[in-house]
Amino acid sequence: MADSARDGPGHPLSLKVMRVSRPSLAGAWQPFYSSSPSFSAHSTASILSLQGKTPLPGHPKTLRDLHLSELLQLPASFGNIQLGETFSSCLCVNNEAPQLDIEGVALKVEMQTATSKVLLGEFGGPDTRLKVGDALEDAVVHHEVKELGQHVLACTVSYRVPALRADDGNEPAEQSFRKFYKFAVTNPLSVKTKVHTPRSPSALLSRTEREKVFLEVHIQNLTTDSLWFERMRFECAEGWDVQDANIIDVDKAHDDAANTIFSGSMQPQDMRQYIYILSRQSTSLAPTVNAPGSVIPLGRLDISWRSSYGEPGRLLTSMLSRKIPLISVPAIQPAPALPPYLKRTSGPPRPHSPQLSMSRPDSPTSIQRPGSPFRNRPPSTMVARGQTPPPHMAATSPPSDVEVSLLVRDLPHDSIRLETPFKMGLTLVVLAPVAAGRRRSLIFAVQHLQPPRTSVPVPTLIPPPPVVPEAYSPRTAGASSPGFSTPSPRVATFNVQLAQQKLAEISVSSPTITRRGLVDVALEGENTWTLPPPFFEGADELNHTRKPGAVFCGASAIILQPIEIAGTDSDGKQEGAQDFELQYMPLMTGLSTVGGLRAILLEDKNPDDEERLHMRAEPKTLKQWDVVGEIWVSS
Repeated sequence: MADSARDGPGHPLSLKVMRVSRPSLAGAWQPFYSSSPSFSAHSTASILSLQGKTPLPGHPKTLRDLHLSELLQLPASFGNIQLGETFSSCLCVNNEAPQLDIEGVALKVEMQTATSKVLLGEFGGPDTRLKVGDALEDAVVHHEVKELGQHVLACTVSYRVPALRADDGNEPAEQSFRKFYKFAVTNPLSVKTKVHTPRSPSALLSRTEREKVFLEVHIQNLTTDSLWFERMRFECAEGWDVQDANIIDVDKAHDDAANTIFSGSMQPQDMRQYIYILSRQSTSLAPTVNAPGSVIPLGRLDISWRSSYGEPGRLLTSMLSRKIPLISVPAIQPAPALPPYLKRTSGPPRPHSPQLSMSRPDSPTSIQRPGSPFRNRPPSTMVARGQTPPPHMAATSPPSDVEVSLLVRDLPHDSIRLETPFKMGLTLVVLAPVAAGRRRSLIFAVQHLQPPRTSVPVPTLIPPPPVVPEAYSPRTAGASSPGFSTPSPRVATFNVQLAQQKLAEISVSSPTITRRGLVDVALEGENTWTLPPPFFEGADELNHTRKPGAVFCGASAIILQPIEIAGTDSDGKQEGAQDFELQYMPLMTGLSTVGGLRAILLEDKNPDDEERLHMRAEPKTLKQWDVVGEIWVSS
């Protein structure tokens, strides 16, 4: 592009600005008509033919269909300038005065945007002199376009005319003029990202896999011409390592010329998908907890390409990051306008259940019929007997300040066979607050969980207690009316023999007798804890009703060695860990899950306390894992 700027008769100099860019070929398409099939077949088989096995959109099939001529075509203006391209311009200052030399010719070139002003170059100076017909031609500037929107190329020319002396006889006054060239910068590529984190149970229990981040990048060509990518590299932020999952040859992962899954040119409006796997350089035993709403920087994407005529382009994206979602607060339901006794139940009443009358509170009772045998009898009161909670749910214990997590250290995937026991190496990681200079001793138990068992108790024949005849009552006189029955009161008796028989069965049988029973575990003779039943309960109960693919071997609960945690001057919770092994046996071929497991806090005390002021508390279930591993079982 060439643009000449004359500043009127008052300025003897002129400024010419030309953008340096690669030319394109002029188009001269002519239709081709062939009436000979043999000639068409011969043309297709020619060495000059571009006919391929698969169709190539946007390109001709043979050279006879090529509509480009051998003539070069220069853009009439600045042309299309894309983000990431290098803007190059050649400037020329000419002395067009008829018989006048110009002194002190200087040229200043700046690139102005909405947010910045960059000096591209200064040419000439006080000693530069242009004679009649001379020009300042060595002014070439380059600028890498890094912003979108309107750009302005500002050129300032200053000079002195020797013939025009000042009034006091000194050097001539300096004169100047400015020219502005505006052009817009568009985006050649659309870059969209999406962050994925591991969700499988095996990855969440791995020290390295759970910290990985999978970055999905979608790139679309927004230009009207095809692009050829020379380099696609992800530059990690501090503390991260990247693995390019798009490289075909892993040995050439660090080579710019490595083959990727995408090859060839990228047509207009085409889209490509890239995957990058990011791993932390340093990991801890406990999982990293990110605050809701925080932003984690991941890195930048460095893209280099060439246009259809070899014009280079380079784009460095802004910092790509991962945003931790905020915790949604449930909406508060407004208070109902109707009182509770005016609300109707949506479902039908259950059969054979007592129904409450739709009456307001403190309403008078109904009047009894005259002559009824219950008229003079005082109304009977029924006291509901509260249901006794199980011992491990008798009292709600306060929440514990101890946090636990599980790590899988070793899982022999290659040596797992059907009905052959294998061992898993695990680590229980504990985080607990400890004051500086003090210690804390924690004893844990890991308990296997299994699907619930539905057991039918064997009925025991016990002679019924003798029925004591009661006094004459109108209810017992004669036969009962058809369709009506009145329950007779019965006194509940305690059978000592039956209770002793049940206790004897519990003491000699397995720790997991019934689904709702308790398990007693002894440690070092005198210490005994009562653990909950080793079954899935609540919502997990319905998810584990099918037959498990692998079962545990050995006791249902294992007592771990005490974990000693010492306090330091640093704030926050201190870390402790304990390694242990579990044994499982696969029962089915194919993909199976292993688990579940429950971590129970048995004892929490301070070993440095001389008086041993330690209150004996019930065991607390801190965390439960439905799956601790995923295995592939071969026959």
